[in-house]
Amino acid sequence: MPEGDTLYRAARRLERGLRGDEVVAVAGSHRAAAAYGRRLVGRTVDEVENRGKHLLIHFSGGWSARTHLRMTGTWDVYTPGQRWRKEPGAARLVLTTADAVAVCFAAPDVDIKPTHIIEDQVAHLGPDLTADGFDTEEALRRIAAADSGSLAGLLLDQSVMAGIGNVFKSEIAFSISRDPAASIATLSGEERRQIVDDARRMLYANRDTPNRVTTGDPRRPLFVYGRNRRGCLRCRTPIRSGEVGDPVRVTYWCPRCQSG
Repeated sequence: MPEGDTLYRAARRLERGLRGDEVVAVAGSHRAAAAYGRRLVGRTVDEVENRGKHLLIHFSGGWSARTHLRMTGTWDVYTPGQRWRKEPGAARLVLTTADAVAVCFAAPDVDIKPTHIIEDQVAHLGPDLTADGFDTEEALRRIAAADSGSLAGLLLDQSVMAGIGNVFKSEIAFSISRDPAASIATLSGEERRQIVDDARRMLYANRDTPNRVTTGDPRRPLFVYGRNRRGCLRCRTPIRSGEVGDPVRVTYWCPRCQSG
C-alpha cells in the first residue's frame, strides 16, 4: 500500500522521466485535469518531490500538481506509444512531454493550482521520514504537542511525522515493544525518541526498494504486519490483529512482546 517509501520511489521515477521537459499535453478523468490542465501546457517540469503521502510536481511559472494516492492510486511513466498496464479510463491525470507520458491511475485526490496554494495544502505535514534532511528534533517537538490519543493514532498522524501508514505503524509499535493502543501520555522521553529513530530508520532504509523489509531478513520481511495468528518471530506467541487508534485502522501486534 502507498506509504512514504512508495511515494519517494514514485517521485524519483517521475523526476527521471519529466524533469526539465516541457509539457505538451495534459489529460485525465479527474475534474482538476479538465479544469486546470491547460494551464500546465507549455510549462517546464522544474521539480518532483514527495511530502509524506503527497506527491508534488512543480512547473515553471509558479504552478504545481498534487496527488494523494490513498489506497488505490499509482504513478507510471511510459515512452510515447508504449502500452499502458491499465485501461485509459483509470487515468486520473496524464502529463505528456516529447519523451515521456506520466500517468496517475486511480488516485482519488488530484489538484492543480498555483504553487503557493499547493504549498498551503501540505503545510501542516510533519517532517518527511524519507527526506535526506529529516528533522528529528522537530518530530520530537510535535510528539510532545500531541498529548492525547493512542500510539497507533500518533504514528498515523501526518502532522507529527509524514509517511507512516498501516504497515510501518504496526512495525514501529513492535520495534519499541509497546501496545499500539497504549496512551501517548504513558510514553517516556526515551520511548518517544526511539519512535522517531525507528520510524526514520525503517522508511529511509526502504525508500529505494519495492520490497519492504523491517526485520533485516527478506525471507521474513515483517515482524507483525499481516501475520495474524502466526507465531511472533521473537517469542512465537500468535500475533493478534484488531481495529486500533483514531482513525481506526487494522493493526497487528504481539501480545507478549508488546505488553509494556
